[in-house]
Amino acid sequence: MNMVDIENLSFSYNSVPVLRNISFGVAKNCFMSILGPNGSGKSTLINIISGVLKKYEGRISIGDADLSSLASKEAAKLVAVVPQSTDPGFNFTVREMVAMGRYPYINRFDSLRAADEKAVDEVMDKTRLHDFVNRRYNELSGGEKQRVIIAQALVQDSPLILLDEPTSHLDINFQIELMDLFKRLNTEDGKTIVGIFHDINLAIQYSDRVLFLKDGGVFDFGEVEEVVTEENIERVFSSEVYVAKNPFTGKLYINPTFNTQPPRSGNIKDIRIHVIAGGGAASPLLSMLYSHGYKLSCGVVNNLDTDQDTAQRLGIPFVSEAPFSPVSLWAQNKNLEFIRGSDYVILAPLEFGHGNFSNLVSARQALEMGKEVVVIDEEDISARDHTGGKAKELYHKVIGLGANVVKSKEEVLNILGDKR
Repeated sequence: MNMVDIENLSFSYNSVPVLRNISFGVAKNCFMSILGPNGSGKSTLINIISGVLKKYEGRISIGDADLSSLASKEAAKLVAVVPQSTDPGFNFTVREMVAMGRYPYINRFDSLRAADEKAVDEVMDKTRLHDFVNRRYNELSGGEKQRVIIAQALVQDSPLILLDEPTSHLDINFQIELMDLFKRLNTEDGKTIVGIFHDINLAIQYSDRVLFLKDGGVFDFGEVEEVVTEENIERVFSSEVYVAKNPFTGKLYINPTFNTQPPRSGNIKDIRIHVIAGGGAASPLLSMLYSHGYKLSCGVVNNLDTDQDTAQRLGIPFVSEAPFSPVSLWAQNKNLEFIRGSDYVILAPLEFGHGNFSNLVSARQALEMGKEVVVIDEEDISARDHTGGKAKELYHKVIGLGANVVKSKEEVLNILGDKR
Protein backbone atom coordinates (compact mmCIF):
# COMPACT_ATOMS: atom_id res chain seq x y z
CA MET A 1 0.00 0.00 0.00
CA ASN A 2 1.22 3.48 -0.86
CA MET A 3 1.60 6.22 1.73
CA VAL A 4 -0.08 8.68 -0.66
CA ASP A 5 -2.48 7.96 -3.51
CA ILE A 6 -3.83 10.81 -5.62
CA GLU A 7 -6.49 10.13 -8.23
CA ASN A 8 -7.80 12.61 -10.81
CA LEU A 9 -7.00 15.65 -8.66
CA SER A 10 -8.07 19.05 -10.01
CA PHE A 11 -8.18 22.43 -8.32
CA SER A 12 -9.10 25.99 -9.31
CA TYR A 13 -8.66 29.43 -7.78
CA ASN A 14 -11.72 31.59 -8.55
CA SER A 15 -12.58 29.40 -11.56
CA VAL A 16 -8.98 29.55 -12.87
CA PRO A 17 -7.63 25.97 -13.20
CA VAL A 18 -4.37 25.43 -11.30
CA LEU A 19 -4.15 21.62 -11.15
CA ARG A 20 -5.59 19.40 -13.87
CA ASN A 21 -6.42 15.72 -13.50
CA ILE A 22 -3.32 14.74 -11.50
CA SER A 23 -2.79 11.10 -10.53
CA PHE A 24 0.24 9.49 -8.88
CA GLY A 25 1.20 7.42 -5.85
CA VAL A 26 4.03 7.71 -3.31
CA ALA A 27 5.29 4.48 -1.79
CA LYS A 28 5.95 4.19 1.93
CA ASN A 29 9.50 5.21 2.94
CA CYS A 30 10.01 7.06 -0.37
CA PHE A 31 11.81 10.41 -0.69
CA MET A 32 10.08 12.22 -3.55
CA SER A 33 10.70 15.69 -4.99
CA ILE A 34 8.11 17.76 -6.83
CA LEU A 35 9.85 19.98 -9.39
CA GLY A 36 8.61 22.47 -11.93
CA PRO A 37 8.74 26.13 -12.97
CA ASN A 38 7.02 28.93 -11.09
CA GLY A 39 3.26 28.71 -11.53
CA SER A 40 3.22 25.00 -12.30
CA GLY A 41 1.11 24.18 -9.22
CA LYS A 42 3.75 22.81 -6.81
CA SER A 43 2.73 24.81 -3.72
CA THR A 44 -0.96 24.28 -4.44
CA LEU A 45 -0.42 20.52 -4.56
CA ILE A 46 1.43 20.53 -1.22
CA ASN A 47 -1.26 22.73 0.35
CA ILE A 48 -3.96 20.30 -0.76
CA ILE A 49 -2.14 17.21 0.57
CA SER A 50 -1.53 19.02 3.89
CA GLY A 51 -5.22 19.90 4.19
CA VAL A 52 -4.80 23.68 3.89
CA LEU A 53 -6.83 23.74 0.66
CA LYS A 54 -9.98 21.63 0.75
CA LYS A 55 -12.29 22.34 -2.18
CA TYR A 56 -10.64 20.04 -4.70
CA GLU A 57 -11.96 17.47 -7.13
CA GLY A 58 -10.67 13.91 -7.05
CA ARG A 59 -9.48 11.68 -4.25
CA ILE A 60 -6.46 11.80 -1.92
CA SER A 61 -5.64 8.89 0.38
CA ILE A 62 -3.06 9.02 3.17
CA GLY A 63 -2.39 5.43 4.11
CA ASP A 64 -5.84 3.88 4.02
CA ALA A 65 -7.68 7.09 5.02
CA ASP A 66 -9.56 9.42 2.68
CA LEU A 67 -8.12 12.88 3.41
CA SER A 68 -11.46 14.63 2.85
CA SER A 69 -13.08 12.63 5.67
CA LEU A 70 -10.45 13.42 8.32
CA ALA A 71 -10.81 16.03 11.05
CA SER A 72 -7.86 18.43 11.26
CA LYS A 73 -6.30 16.74 14.31
CA GLU A 74 -6.58 13.30 12.73
CA ALA A 75 -5.00 14.61 9.54
CA ALA A 76 -2.17 16.17 11.57
CA LYS A 77 -1.35 12.74 13.02
CA LEU A 78 -0.75 11.52 9.47
CA VAL A 79 0.82 14.58 7.78
CA ALA A 80 3.33 17.16 9.06
CA VAL A 81 4.57 20.17 7.09
CA VAL A 82 7.94 21.93 7.12
CA PRO A 83 7.49 25.37 5.49
CA GLN A 84 10.16 27.82 4.27
CA SER A 85 9.80 29.83 7.48
CA THR A 86 7.25 30.70 10.12
CA ASP A 87 6.35 33.71 12.22
CA PRO A 88 4.80 32.57 15.51
CA GLY A 89 3.58 36.09 16.33
CA PHE A 90 5.19 35.91 19.77
CA ASN A 91 8.77 35.31 20.85
CA PHE A 92 8.37 31.81 22.29
CA THR A 93 11.24 29.74 23.62
CA VAL A 94 12.60 26.94 21.46
CA ARG A 95 11.04 24.28 23.69
CA GLU A 96 7.66 26.01 23.56
CA MET A 97 7.85 26.15 19.77
CA VAL A 98 8.71 22.45 19.47
CA ALA A 99 6.00 21.44 21.96
CA MET A 100 3.35 23.12 19.79
CA GLY A 101 3.74 20.17 17.43
CA ARG A 102 1.98 17.96 19.99
CA TYR A 103 -1.35 19.75 19.45
CA PRO A 104 -2.99 16.74 17.68
CA TYR A 105 -2.62 14.69 20.86
CA ILE A 106 -3.87 17.08 23.56
CA ASN A 107 -7.05 19.03 24.20
CA ARG A 108 -6.96 22.76 23.61
CA PHE A 109 -6.51 23.87 27.23
CA ASP A 110 -4.67 20.81 28.59
CA SER A 111 -1.02 20.73 29.59
CA LEU A 112 1.54 18.39 28.06
CA ARG A 113 1.44 14.90 29.49
CA ALA A 114 4.53 12.87 30.39
CA ALA A 115 4.37 11.12 27.00
CA ASP A 116 4.29 14.49 25.23
CA GLU A 117 7.27 15.81 27.22
CA LYS A 118 9.19 12.64 26.36
CA ALA A 119 8.39 13.06 22.66
CA VAL A 120 9.61 16.68 22.75
CA ASP A 121 12.86 15.63 24.47
CA GLU A 122 13.53 12.87 21.95
CA VAL A 123 12.96 15.15 18.96
CA MET A 124 15.12 17.92 20.42
CA ASP A 125 17.93 15.37 20.84
CA LYS A 126 17.52 14.23 17.24
CA THR A 127 17.59 17.79 15.89
CA ARG A 128 20.40 18.92 18.24
CA LEU A 129 18.31 21.63 19.89
CA HIS A 130 18.90 20.96 23.59
CA ASP A 131 21.55 23.69 23.76
CA PHE A 132 18.84 26.14 22.60
CA VAL A 133 16.03 24.93 24.87
CA ASN A 134 15.54 28.26 26.69
CA ARG A 135 16.60 30.54 23.83
CA ARG A 136 13.96 32.73 22.22
CA TYR A 137 12.99 31.74 18.70
CA ASN A 138 13.56 35.23 17.28
CA GLU A 139 17.15 35.20 18.61
CA LEU A 140 18.15 32.28 16.39
CA SER A 141 19.83 32.30 12.98
CA GLY A 142 17.89 31.28 9.89
CA GLY A 143 19.28 27.76 9.91
CA GLU A 144 18.62 27.32 13.63
CA LYS A 145 15.03 28.55 13.22
CA GLN A 146 14.50 26.04 10.45
CA ARG A 147 15.76 23.26 12.71
CA VAL A 148 13.11 24.31 15.27
CA ILE A 149 10.40 24.20 12.59
CA ILE A 150 11.55 20.70 11.58
CA ALA A 151 11.48 19.57 15.24
CA GLN A 152 7.95 20.96 15.57
CA ALA A 153 6.89 18.87 12.58
CA LEU A 154 8.68 15.75 13.82
CA VAL A 155 7.07 15.83 17.23
CA GLN A 156 3.70 15.33 15.49
CA ASP A 157 4.98 11.78 14.91
CA SER A 158 3.33 11.55 11.50
CA PRO A 159 4.42 8.98 8.89
CA LEU A 160 4.32 11.58 6.07
CA ILE A 161 6.38 14.80 6.06
CA LEU A 162 5.77 17.49 3.46
CA LEU A 163 8.56 19.97 2.68
CA ASP A 164 7.67 23.36 1.20
CA GLU A 165 11.04 24.67 -0.06
CA PRO A 166 12.54 24.26 3.45
CA THR A 167 16.11 25.22 2.48
CA SER A 168 15.33 28.39 0.52
CA HIS A 169 17.42 31.41 1.56
CA LEU A 170 19.71 29.32 3.78
CA ASP A 171 23.49 29.21 3.60
CA ILE A 172 24.85 26.07 1.93
CA ASN A 173 26.06 24.51 5.20
CA PHE A 174 22.53 24.67 6.65
CA GLN A 175 21.05 23.38 3.38
CA ILE A 176 23.22 20.27 3.53
CA GLU A 177 22.66 19.79 7.26
CA LEU A 178 18.89 19.90 6.89
CA MET A 179 18.76 17.73 3.78
CA ASP A 180 20.95 15.16 5.54
CA LEU A 181 18.51 15.23 8.45
CA PHE A 182 15.52 14.68 6.14
CA LYS A 183 17.31 11.76 4.49
CA ARG A 184 18.07 10.15 7.88
CA LEU A 185 14.42 10.51 8.87
CA ASN A 186 13.56 8.78 5.61
CA THR A 187 16.07 5.93 5.79
CA GLU A 188 16.39 5.37 9.55
CA ASP A 189 12.95 6.34 10.88
CA GLY A 190 10.90 5.20 7.89
CA LYS A 191 9.33 8.59 7.22
CA THR A 192 7.88 9.22 3.78
CA ILE A 193 9.19 12.56 2.50
CA VAL A 194 7.49 14.60 -0.23
CA GLY A 195 9.02 17.99 -0.95
CA ILE A 196 9.09 20.87 -3.38
CA PHE A 197 12.48 22.45 -4.00
CA HIS A 198 13.83 25.44 -5.88
CA ASP A 199 17.29 23.89 -6.30
CA ILE A 200 16.97 20.88 -8.62
CA ASN A 201 20.56 19.75 -8.05
CA LEU A 202 20.07 19.70 -4.28
CA ALA A 203 16.78 17.82 -4.59
CA ILE A 204 18.04 15.03 -6.84
CA GLN A 205 21.01 14.28 -4.58
CA TYR A 206 18.54 13.00 -1.96
CA SER A 207 15.45 11.86 -3.86
CA ASP A 208 14.35 8.38 -4.91
CA ARG A 209 11.69 9.63 -7.30
CA VAL A 210 10.82 12.90 -9.05
CA LEU A 211 7.49 14.35 -10.16
CA PHE A 212 7.72 17.04 -12.85
CA LEU A 213 4.78 19.44 -12.94
CA LYS A 214 4.09 21.70 -15.90
CA ASP A 215 1.04 23.92 -16.46
CA GLY A 216 -0.81 22.25 -13.61
CA GLY A 217 -0.39 18.68 -14.87
CA VAL A 218 2.00 15.77 -14.42
CA PHE A 219 4.65 16.01 -17.12
CA ASP A 220 6.67 13.00 -15.96
CA PHE A 221 7.04 10.85 -12.84
CA GLY A 222 9.50 8.13 -11.91
CA GLU A 223 13.01 7.25 -10.79
CA VAL A 224 15.47 10.16 -10.79
CA GLU A 225 17.70 8.84 -13.58
CA GLU A 226 14.69 8.06 -15.78
CA VAL A 227 12.97 11.43 -15.36
CA VAL A 228 15.79 13.98 -14.97
CA THR A 229 16.98 14.15 -18.56
CA GLU A 230 18.20 16.96 -20.78
CA GLU A 231 15.08 16.64 -22.93
CA ASN A 232 12.69 16.82 -19.96
CA ILE A 233 14.49 19.80 -18.39
CA GLU A 234 14.32 21.69 -21.69
CA ARG A 235 10.61 20.93 -22.16
CA VAL A 236 9.62 21.70 -18.56
CA PHE A 237 11.86 24.69 -17.81
CA SER A 238 12.65 25.93 -21.35
CA SER A 239 16.36 25.69 -20.48
CA GLU A 240 19.14 23.93 -22.35
CA VAL A 241 21.26 21.91 -19.92
CA TYR A 242 23.57 18.97 -19.83
CA VAL A 243 23.07 16.22 -17.27
CA ALA A 244 26.08 14.35 -15.91
CA LYS A 245 27.06 12.31 -12.86
CA ASN A 246 28.75 13.84 -9.84
CA PRO A 247 32.12 12.06 -9.65
CA PHE A 248 32.03 12.11 -5.84
CA THR A 249 28.49 10.86 -5.18
CA GLY A 250 27.53 9.10 -8.40
CA LYS A 251 24.31 11.16 -8.42
CA LEU A 252 23.10 13.25 -11.35
CA TYR A 253 23.77 16.95 -11.54
CA ILE A 254 22.58 19.59 -13.99
CA ASN A 255 24.45 22.44 -15.63
CA PRO A 256 23.32 25.06 -18.17
CA THR A 257 24.96 24.92 -21.59
CA PHE A 258 24.35 28.54 -22.67
CA ASN A 259 24.21 27.35 -26.26
CA THR A 260 22.39 30.55 -27.20
CA GLN A 261 25.46 32.67 -26.45
CA PRO A 262 27.17 34.10 -29.58
CA PRO A 263 30.57 32.69 -30.54
CA ARG A 264 33.74 34.30 -29.19
CA SER A 265 34.81 37.44 -31.03
CA GLY A 266 37.83 37.05 -33.26
CA ASN A 267 39.07 40.41 -31.95
CA ILE A 268 40.39 39.58 -28.47
CA LYS A 269 40.44 42.73 -26.36
CA ASP A 270 43.48 43.66 -24.31
CA ILE A 271 41.35 44.19 -21.20
CA ARG A 272 41.56 41.79 -18.27
CA ILE A 273 38.45 41.26 -16.15
CA HIS A 274 38.20 39.25 -12.95
CA VAL A 275 34.68 38.12 -12.02
CA ILE A 276 33.94 37.40 -8.36
CA ALA A 277 31.67 34.41 -8.82
CA GLY A 278 29.96 31.47 -7.18
CA GLY A 279 26.73 29.49 -6.99
CA GLY A 280 25.91 29.93 -10.67
CA ALA A 281 25.40 33.70 -10.29
CA ALA A 282 28.17 34.54 -12.78
CA SER A 283 27.70 31.96 -15.54
CA PRO A 284 25.60 34.16 -17.90
CA LEU A 285 28.02 37.06 -17.29
CA LEU A 286 31.09 34.94 -18.03
CA SER A 287 29.52 33.68 -21.26
CA MET A 288 28.59 37.21 -22.35
CA LEU A 289 32.02 38.70 -21.62
CA TYR A 290 33.74 35.75 -23.26
CA SER A 291 31.68 36.20 -26.42
CA HIS A 292 32.73 39.88 -26.50
CA GLY A 293 36.40 38.94 -26.52
CA TYR A 294 37.53 39.92 -23.03
CA LYS A 295 40.35 38.18 -21.16
CA LEU A 296 38.74 36.68 -18.08
CA SER A 297 39.38 34.99 -14.76
CA CYS A 298 36.98 34.14 -11.94
CA GLY A 299 36.79 32.94 -8.35
CA VAL A 300 36.35 31.77 -5.71
CA VAL A 301 33.94 29.05 -6.88
CA ASN A 302 33.21 25.61 -5.46
CA ASN A 303 34.11 22.46 -7.37
CA LEU A 304 31.04 21.19 -9.27
CA ASP A 305 29.58 24.71 -9.09
CA THR A 306 27.88 25.88 -12.30
CA ASP A 307 30.24 28.87 -12.50
CA GLN A 308 33.24 26.54 -12.38
CA ASP A 309 31.78 24.34 -15.12
CA THR A 310 31.17 27.41 -17.31
CA ALA A 311 34.74 28.62 -16.74
CA GLN A 312 36.14 25.19 -17.59
CA ARG A 313 34.07 24.93 -20.75
CA LEU A 314 35.22 28.36 -21.94
CA GLY A 315 38.85 27.92 -20.90
CA ILE A 316 38.68 30.71 -18.30
CA PRO A 317 41.20 30.40 -15.44
CA PHE A 318 39.52 30.20 -12.03
CA VAL A 319 40.13 29.73 -8.31
CA SER A 320 38.13 26.90 -6.76
CA GLU A 321 37.38 25.40 -3.38
CA ALA A 322 36.06 22.01 -2.30
CA PRO A 323 32.26 21.52 -2.50
CA PHE A 324 30.31 23.04 0.40
CA SER A 325 33.54 24.24 2.03
CA PRO A 326 34.31 27.79 3.21
CA VAL A 327 36.82 29.77 1.16
CA SER A 328 40.30 28.96 2.47
CA LEU A 329 43.06 31.51 3.00
CA TRP A 330 44.96 29.95 0.07
CA ALA A 331 41.98 30.36 -2.28
CA GLN A 332 41.37 33.91 -1.09
CA ASN A 333 45.01 34.85 -1.74
CA LYS A 334 44.89 33.23 -5.18
CA ASN A 335 41.76 35.24 -5.91
CA LEU A 336 43.64 38.42 -4.99
CA GLU A 337 46.44 37.46 -7.41
CA PHE A 338 43.93 37.40 -10.26
CA ILE A 339 42.51 40.73 -9.06
CA ARG A 340 45.95 42.36 -9.06
CA GLY A 341 46.45 41.36 -12.69
CA SER A 342 43.05 42.67 -13.82
CA ASP A 343 41.87 45.99 -15.18
CA TYR A 344 38.28 45.53 -13.98
CA VAL A 345 36.73 43.49 -11.16
CA ILE A 346 33.05 42.57 -11.42
CA LEU A 347 31.06 41.41 -8.39
CA ALA A 348 28.31 39.06 -9.61
CA PRO A 349 24.94 39.03 -7.74
CA LEU A 350 26.02 36.32 -5.30
CA GLU A 351 24.23 34.85 -2.33
CA PHE A 352 26.50 35.58 0.65
CA GLY A 353 26.94 33.21 3.58
CA HIS A 354 29.70 32.89 6.14
CA GLY A 355 31.49 30.41 3.86
CA ASN A 356 32.00 32.82 0.94
CA PHE A 357 32.02 36.13 2.83
CA SER A 358 35.69 36.56 1.87
CA ASN A 359 34.60 37.05 -1.77
CA LEU A 360 33.00 40.30 -0.63
CA VAL A 361 36.17 41.19 1.26
CA SER A 362 38.09 40.68 -2.00
CA ALA A 363 35.84 43.23 -3.73
CA ARG A 364 36.73 45.80 -1.08
CA GLN A 365 40.42 44.95 -1.42
CA ALA A 366 40.17 45.44 -5.19
CA LEU A 367 39.00 49.02 -4.61
CA GLU A 368 41.85 49.56 -2.17
CA MET A 369 44.24 48.45 -4.94
CA GLY A 370 42.78 51.13 -7.20
CA LYS A 371 40.93 48.70 -9.48
CA GLU A 372 37.73 49.60 -11.32
CA VAL A 373 35.03 47.59 -9.52
CA VAL A 374 31.55 46.98 -10.94
CA VAL A 375 28.75 45.67 -8.69
CA ILE A 376 25.81 43.95 -10.39
CA ASP A 377 22.92 44.82 -8.06
CA GLU A 378 20.11 42.80 -9.67
CA GLU A 379 18.48 41.83 -6.35
CA ASP A 380 18.39 43.65 -3.01
CA ILE A 381 21.39 42.58 -0.94
CA SER A 382 19.08 42.00 2.06
CA ALA A 383 17.57 39.01 0.23
CA ARG A 384 21.04 37.63 -0.54
CA ASP A 385 22.62 38.19 2.89
CA HIS A 386 22.66 35.05 5.04
CA THR A 387 25.23 36.36 7.53
CA GLY A 388 22.93 38.29 9.85
CA GLY A 389 23.62 41.64 8.20
CA LYS A 390 27.41 41.41 8.03
CA ALA A 391 27.44 41.00 4.24
CA LYS A 392 24.94 43.82 3.73
CA GLU A 393 27.11 46.21 5.75
CA LEU A 394 30.27 45.42 3.76
CA TYR A 395 28.35 45.42 0.46
CA HIS A 396 27.23 49.00 1.02
CA LYS A 397 30.74 49.93 2.13
CA VAL A 398 32.09 48.61 -1.19
CA ILE A 399 29.60 50.78 -3.06
CA GLY A 400 30.43 53.75 -0.85
CA LEU A 401 34.14 53.36 -1.64
CA GLY A 402 33.40 54.09 -5.30
CA ALA A 403 32.28 50.89 -7.02
CA ASN A 404 30.16 51.32 -10.15
CA VAL A 405 26.64 49.93 -9.65
CA VAL A 406 24.60 48.42 -12.50
CA LYS A 407 21.30 46.56 -12.49
CA SER A 408 22.03 43.93 -15.13
CA LYS A 409 24.92 42.13 -16.77
CA GLU A 410 24.19 43.96 -20.04
CA GLU A 411 24.90 47.30 -18.35
CA VAL A 412 28.43 46.07 -17.61
CA LEU A 413 29.21 46.50 -21.30
CA ASN A 414 28.40 50.22 -21.01
CA ILE A 415 30.92 50.56 -18.20
CA LEU A 416 33.49 48.76 -20.33
CA GLY A 417 32.71 51.05 -23.30
CA ASP A 418 31.64 48.07 -25.41
CA LYS A 419 28.70 49.13 -27.56
CA ARG A 420 28.56 46.28 -30.05
